[in-house]
Amino acid sequence: MRSEAPPLQLVVEGTITDKEVVTPRTRLGGTPAPDEASFTLDLTAARLSDGTEQSAATIWPATFAGHLMLDECFAVGDRVVITCTTATGRFIASMESVASDDESE
Repeated sequence: MRSEAPPLQLVVEGTITDKEVVTPRTRLGGTPAPDEASFTLDLTAARLSDGTEQSAATIWPATFAGHLMLDECFAVGDRVVITCTTATGRFIASMESVASDDESE
């Protein structure tokens, strides 16, 4: 029995330049979608979860959305790594802070 490889995910690194709470558009009639946290990044690196390097310049706009609780955990100026749910999507599967070059000295 052959095991399938996990689906590829986009992994980006950069500095948050803007954040906001947004209500996504939905086609669920009168039921609004739940609010999400949205982050815009100044990207410094991008790759796929299998390690394949991606050009950060091709990921535009560099805006990613995720669970609303992320809004309270991260601020403009924070340096982060975001793993998206898919290789081409912009929905956040995980997000974590990384030390900036200034902090590591």
